[in-house]
Amino acid sequence: MFHFCLEEIFMLCILSFLANNIAAQADFSIPDTICINETVTVENLSRDADTYYWNFCSGNLIHDPGGENMPNPGTLNRPAFIDFADDNGNYYAFITNHQDGTLVRNAYGSSFLAPQVSQNLGNFGGVIPLHAQGIQVLEDGGNWHAFIVGGQREDSRLLRLDFGSSLSNSPTITNLGNTGDVMDYPEDLYITNDGGNWVGFTVNYNTNNLVRFDFGNSLANTPSMTDLGNYGFNQPCGINPVMENGNWYIFVSNYGSHEITRLDFGNSLSANPSASSIGDNTVLYYPFDLTIIRDCENTYGFVLNRFNDIVRLVFNEGLGGQPEYTSLGETGNLYNPQGISDVFRVGDTLYAFVANIDNSTITRLYFPGCTNAHPASSTDRNPPPVSYDTPGIYNINLVIDEGQPDQENMCRNIVVLDSAHMRLGNDTLITAGTSITLAPDSTYSSYLWSNGSTDPAIDVSEAGTYTLTVTNQYGCVATDDIEVIVDIGIPNFFTPNGDGYNDTWDIPFLNVEPEAEISVFDRFGNLLTRYKAGEGDWDGSSDGRIMPAGTYWYIIEVPGIEKPYKGWVSIKR
Repeated sequence: MFHFCLEEIFMLCILSFLANNIAAQADFSIPDTICINETVTVENLSRDADTYYWNFCSGNLIHDPGGENMPNPGTLNRPAFIDFADDNGNYYAFITNHQDGTLVRNAYGSSFLAPQVSQNLGNFGGVIPLHAQGIQVLEDGGNWHAFIVGGQREDSRLLRLDFGSSLSNSPTITNLGNTGDVMDYPEDLYITNDGGNWVGFTVNYNTNNLVRFDFGNSLANTPSMTDLGNYGFNQPCGINPVMENGNWYIFVSNYGSHEITRLDFGNSLSANPSASSIGDNTVLYYPFDLTIIRDCENTYGFVLNRFNDIVRLVFNEGLGGQPEYTSLGETGNLYNPQGISDVFRVGDTLYAFVANIDNSTITRLYFPGCTNAHPASSTDRNPPPVSYDTPGIYNINLVIDEGQPDQENMCRNIVVLDSAHMRLGNDTLITAGTSITLAPDSTYSSYLWSNGSTDPAIDVSEAGTYTLTVTNQYGCVATDDIEVIVDIGIPNFFTPNGDGYNDTWDIPFLNVEPEAEISVFDRFGNLLTRYKAGEGDWDGSSDGRIMPAGTYWYIIEVPGIEKPYKGWVSIKR
């Protein structure tokens, strides 16, 4: 297995686990957290460059992937493990066939998304055994090598294929053997450089042991092989070393016990590790291969459950903490998946490939960018302010001098929080001369009412629209308003019959609102009268005509009250 930096856009880069003493010159500054629809200014701290490319919503491993199944090109025979390599801009995949011990080379040219040219390189006269398993492709000193483990019991072995200066060459093969019979059905393989020396590991499915290969300072050397023993494994399958803050960890998937074992080596892979189980057997079910990768500022893992499921791990507390497990289901027509590749980026989308051993196909997983950023991208040195219309965690990527020898990349996360979601409730009706207390449905860090109050709650007795703006623990703002309607005691009938009692439509509340305007309509919507409250009360007539008994509609508009009073009044004679 071979890991790539996800910060690299439009190319793959080998993830070096050595300390990097050269300060990155592609750099920018952003807030850690903003609110939805809030604009944020990105400060470019990079060196001067000829070109700049910003993507504010690139592919992110926290999102669920899509998947597509790629049919057998005729070269696959129960594929087991898969590894990728970038040979000076020419991309290759190498796949071991478990059934017949053959090796497949897929050539993609200048893009992993291009149609493949697939070639079965054979089993090199049987040197590659049946039950071929883990593979890793590495460059050392200008020469390319592929290492393979596989075989059962006395057929178990480590192999090296030498391609010379180009992966397009026909390789020669060397059987590095099984010194001390330390291997018995070795599964996955991982080789890395630790302090200037090449060191590799595999796990034995049959004997539950961890094996270390020590190559010294060159992969051309024949390695020594050491049985490190059983650290509580149960039919181990996948293996992945990762360094974090100078500390080495190895993660092992256990097919038999549905768990992940974490080995802590401290600052050197030559140390004796401590072991702990970090599995979640409510999600893990016959886990086979796994990969651990740092995407932007977060660390994720992906584990293949053998029976058509992929599980995501999120290391929110670092690699030494307990990860969060999520089942992503049967994505991309997985069919007894066995080996998963590293994750790599093409454009703004992340990809990984899975070998399906039982139907001899490959599944391509992809994590596309999103459309939630505004703008989505920029080529300016100093990009315009950006905002996000949906809460979530987003990757902001910068590439400077893209395609040039001095290309550099930088990626940072930004967390977008939802608004405060404050509500004052429904519009409400109160009786004249009473009051009501207005308050939001939760507690916030600050309050501002439209009447100038900064109290969490206010008492009101007058009709009108009251607006509240609140701010939460994160600075996100929410606004809501409520209409308070005062029941002013509008009579719903009067009797204009000349008996001196209830002969006019008298609305006592309007005695103090002489500028209130009253409009009365018949049932067809025809205006019968319009008058000011200070001009007197309606006597049931329209232009001198006595209106018959019946129901009429009114609108009363009171200065200072936004919402007019509407209703009906009946004339009884």
